[in-house]
Amino acid sequence: MAAVSESLRAMAREALLHAGGRGFMRFAPSGGALLITDAPRHCGEEADRRRLCGALRTAGFLCREEGGLWMLSPDDALLGRLGAAWQEAPPLVDWDGLLEPAQELAARFLKEEPLPMSRSGRQLALEMLRLLWQDERRVLTGLDGIRARAAEMLREGDRSGMREAGACLAGWCKARVQAAKQEFVL
Repeated sequence: MAAVSESLRAMAREALLHAGGRGFMRFAPSGGALLITDAPRHCGEEADRRRLCGALRTAGFLCREEGGLWMLSPDDALLGRLGAAWQEAPPLVDWDGLLEPAQELAARFLKEEPLPMSRSGRQLALEMLRLLWQDERRVLTGLDGIRARAAEMLREGDRSGMREAGACLAGWCKARVQAAKQEFVL
């Protein structure tokens, strides 16, 4: 599991539990939402549902109901905080390492200026988060799809979401490098 994706899941779960809610919190395999929870099914009254949804919004998640489930995605401010976290120390590219394609793409995306999120930019960042939930091999092979989406956006003059997607990828790279160092030491 990717540290960045797991931390977003933990943030949503913590907000839900802190507000007195309960239910599962899982990643959505595809589509617009990143996380799914059945918390509305455990609420007795409408006021409880509003309170829980408000707690999730305060934590930085957009919340929409569909079929008795809440579909959650990080809002623009939360995605922006991910980008800002990596502004000070962008990832170093190990040109001979296995993670070079991911590190290089993360570094390139992090050079972009923070911009208001367009629909395409938001989708790019969410697809990056969704990709990072996969195993390492799938992440590395899935980067071609992210590059293609980014190239299409650039042709349209849209650079939004790239910084945020790069920050998520940088976090994943850092977690993988740290895990490899620990394995080497053991």
